[in-house]
Amino acid sequence: MRYVREDNGPWYRQPWPWLLMIPPVTAVFVGMILLRAATYEPDGLVVADYYREGRAINEVLERERFAAQLGLGGELVREGERFVLRMEGTPLPPAPLTLRLLHPTRANKDAEIRLTHDAHNGAWVGNLATLPTARWHVHLEPEDRSWRLRGRLEPDASRVTVSAGG
Repeated sequence: MRYVREDNGPWYRQPWPWLLMIPPVTAVFVGMILLRAATYEPDGLVVADYYREGRAINEVLERERFAAQLGLGGELVREGERFVLRMEGTPLPPAPLTLRLLHPTRANKDAEIRLTHDAHNGAWVGNLATLPTARWHVHLEPEDRSWRLRGRLEPDASRVTVSAGG
């Protein structure tokens, strides 16, 4: 005697249609997630006016050469919310300095701090409430932008050396 099973039930009670639908449904959900990730934040690495930025590189290099001629350098120390800068080389007037902390990929996370001269310890001091953990590019320059020093603040580091070569 031979047993033949007849399935006369509706299609949605069968396992095969559901198993065949898993890959297309998964592809739709993954596509929606990728679309959301691609449009969440603008790409910070793309420069709108690349020609003007390329021409400005010579000005930046000249400012760094001038800082090297002056023998400028220093050490930036992060103490919680406080940044303390001790300069070396040619003595500078006690004018304020601008410290820029640039995120490598997200321009909207960049921070700018105004460092003022503290006559008691001969250093420049500034405060920044929050700084997310990241590898930061450090740019230091006076208000007249005549020279520039660079450095890199590593995650979880409290000190960075700023110099003309970066």
